[in-house]
Amino acid sequence: MKQLIQTLCALAVGLIGLTSCLGGDDDEITSYSDIAITQFTLGTLNRYTQTTSPTTGNDTVVKTTLTGTAYKMTIDHLGGSIYNQQELPVGTDVRHVICTITTKHSGVAALKSLTSDSLTYINSKDSLDFSVPRVVRVFAIDGSAYRDYTITLNVSKTAGTNFGWTKVAAGRADLTGWTNKRLVAMGDSVMLVDRGTMSVVNQATGTPMLMRLSGSGDIETSVDGGVSWTVLAAATGLQALLGATPHELYALGGDGHLKCSADGLSWTDETLDDDDQLLPTSNIDMVSWPYAPADSTDYVLMVGRLSSADTFTVWHKLSSYATMPIASKWVYMVDADDNHYTLPYADNLSLAYYDGQVFAVRGSDRTIYVSRDQGISWRSTTSYALPTAMGSGQLVMTTDSRGRLWVVTASGELWRGDKL
Repeated sequence: MKQLIQTLCALAVGLIGLTSCLGGDDDEITSYSDIAITQFTLGTLNRYTQTTSPTTGNDTVVKTTLTGTAYKMTIDHLGGSIYNQQELPVGTDVRHVICTITTKHSGVAALKSLTSDSLTYINSKDSLDFSVPRVVRVFAIDGSAYRDYTITLNVSKTAGTNFGWTKVAAGRADLTGWTNKRLVAMGDSVMLVDRGTMSVVNQATGTPMLMRLSGSGDIETSVDGGVSWTVLAAATGLQALLGATPHELYALGGDGHLKCSADGLSWTDETLDDDDQLLPTSNIDMVSWPYAPADSTDYVLMVGRLSSADTFTVWHKLSSYATMPIASKWVYMVDADDNHYTLPYADNLSLAYYDGQVFAVRGSDRTIYVSRDQGISWRSTTSYALPTAMGSGQLVMTTDSRGRLWVVTASGELWRGDKL
């Protein structure tokens, strides 16, 4: 590693010296010590998919290419991370990636080995392995300092590149005529449940189960799909269960404070960065997903009705479940005056995380709103538009463990959205 650093420094000095030779006696040479990656661009990517012949049953692997520049890379300078919010399609070869790295003041970029501290100078023609997060070290042109970035390429778990809807069921009595319900995932299937019921992971077995708050304030759980219920914690004093990540539960306490629990038994007050009067009080939904820039961390988004006003308030939190978790707090996402793409208010809000984006549907409105910036702005989408043949009435939405999008309507229809 020392040898490479010396080589990189020698390269920097050589470049400065070359510039001096090319200039006149009065040319002023400036050597910079500030360092940053200003742009990370993917080149052409290979994608391999498998098809099966309907006549012979033989499998064939088909190779196609993707335009890497279509997948914008986000650079988090503060956290030292680079990642793509829009997931690459399943089957994308991320072991052989051509990329272009642009640095501030011509800093020199090197890739850290997976097995040691050794570094390799990055050439724009090199094929690099990004099947796991990789560290890229950028050296200042004057050799005085360096800065590390962790680069992560997120690949979808769902097949296909063209999104489409499939009607799975219609006219089912158990899905008809409901109000104030929510759709939750139970592994790779979904269930229609009462609004205050959540799907959680049994930490002891790793299997999904249901959790709800009874009228007397007891937390009850069910492992048979809601047929029978067992009291987990009695007389908790909670007002409502709000949502859950795979590692934490959230509730609104009787004292009006936002609460958190790892097991449903003990609850503690959450830390907020703003007045708790800005917390939602009704029509609340939560969604979470793995936060790519940090290990063992979930991004949690909460949206709901603000007091009696017909407007949504939006909060988010980074939930760390590492061995030594970093303390975090709920952050109020202030509605800026120049933000013309806020989420219009309507009852019966449903949130879902699909294809690296947050989806929202509201009541009987047939418009899907998408947020690509973690809840700041929301725009209606045609790429994932609900089918015109979908039944009328209320609708709710979620995603399952396989990353598929599901919608249930009050007319008894079940639809699945996925890349085909």
